[in-house]
Amino acid sequence: MANNQITGRVIEISDPVQIQSKKGGNRVAKREFLLDATPYDPYTGERSQYDNILPLELIGEKCTELDRVNINDVVTVSFALQGREWTTQEGQLRRMVSVRCYKVKPRQNGNRTQGAQQPASPQVAQWQPPVQPAQDIEPLPF
Repeated sequence: MANNQITGRVIEISDPVQIQSKKGGNRVAKREFLLDATPYDPYTGERSQYDNILPLELIGEKCTELDRVNINDVVTVSFALQGREWTTQEGQLRRMVSVRCYKVKPRQNGNRTQGAQQPASPQVAQWQPPVQPAQDIEPLPF
């Protein structure tokens, strides 16, 4: 699998549901959650005006990844993109993509999970006056 990752704050977690598997017709668990991955400006700490709310899903035994996650936890999600296409009864070709997660790792702050995504505080350099040349040094001729 590709190493795709994204970090954000969990804003909703659904209960597991049973869906029909395409292979073999078995029933398999599916669980969805919403991740707020809206970026923050690293210099000002301001949240972007454009929301980035992602619907993500877990399938099968991976559903248990969400058992240790709470609403407002900041998590890093590893995922794979999966696409499908099919032809409708009217003969139209349709395509769909889903984001299938295979790992949900809560971000740790010391020994506890963070409650909300905190933007990095900007580092402001202290202003220093320019160094004045010594009085006994002659200026350069150019």
